[in-house]
Amino acid sequence: MNWNSSELICCDVPAKLADYGIRDVVFAIGTFDGLHRGHVAVVCAMLEESRRLNATPAVLTFQPHPRAVLTPDNPPPLLMSRERKLSILASLGVRAVVSLPFTKEFASLSPEDFLSRCLLSGPVRVRGICVGSLWRFGARGAGDIAFLQQRANELGFICRAVPEIRDEHGIVSSTKIREALAAGDVEFAAHCLGRRPAVSGVVVCGYGVAGNTLHCATANLDVRCGMLPANGVYAAFAVVGNERFPAVVNIGVAPTFDSYGNGGQVRVEAHLLTDGAPDLYGKEMALGFAARIRGEHKFASPEELAVRIQEDIRLACSVLNSNEQQSSAKEELIS
Repeated sequence: MNWNSSELICCDVPAKLADYGIRDVVFAIGTFDGLHRGHVAVVCAMLEESRRLNATPAVLTFQPHPRAVLTPDNPPPLLMSRERKLSILASLGVRAVVSLPFTKEFASLSPEDFLSRCLLSGPVRVRGICVGSLWRFGARGAGDIAFLQQRANELGFICRAVPEIRDEHGIVSSTKIREALAAGDVEFAAHCLGRRPAVSGVVVCGYGVAGNTLHCATANLDVRCGMLPANGVYAAFAVVGNERFPAVVNIGVAPTFDSYGNGGQVRVEAHLLTDGAPDLYGKEMALGFAARIRGEHKFASPEELAVRIQEDIRLACSVLNSNEQQSSAKEELIS
């Protein structure tokens, strides 16, 4: 998987950037969960301004996700790990990431206090701020672009509002991507993200049924990061270290086997479409979803399921070998 962001400067307040010799900075500000096409547009605008102003390109974000603090009983499933987010930001050309600790006390700051305490004080001079045009900040979202632009004019920094990405489906957003994944529509999620939706985790031991009974050995993934799409069968790419494999992935509760008596726990099983069976136990693996093959179904017998699996494999191979999929299959997974 090798998501390398080792050259990225990371800290929890802008003032600490001075420890790395940074004196002038342009920030892209946002939560950036998923780093979808709209987020990337904001980051690219920031990179343009940083070059124009000869300042360090940086991202200001929040940790944890604000909704996890404001609505702790209903936190959003995160679309990607912090590690992967940092890797993508580094690949775009971002030099530093400031992750402000988000607490209830922080959420109660007025827009003016947010700017004065978190951005505009200390040894690092903010030369510019780039945000989405609908971005709101401060207690109860009282701060908006008009307020930010006014303060920018008064204090002498650049404020750039980047238009939201819109298409025939409306505004691209993390919420819309989560809704698509919940419905199993990984292709629309990829359209919004600009890369395949992905999950990552560690390969663990399964029940031994896939290979012995279904004649289709699988790697069972204990998912640690990313939002799973709806239960079903998917064409995907699996990435282990520097190797990438086409795969067919089942997400579900194994209804044909009565969930193995595990109370309907969702399991993720990836059958790698490659010769041989590499030993993956204990290794980190990422899955990038290309297309949904079918929904979850309880078959009359394991034998009937085994026949359907061969059809799933044929369909997955067809999807993954298509010219469209090949042209969009980049090394960043899935990116």
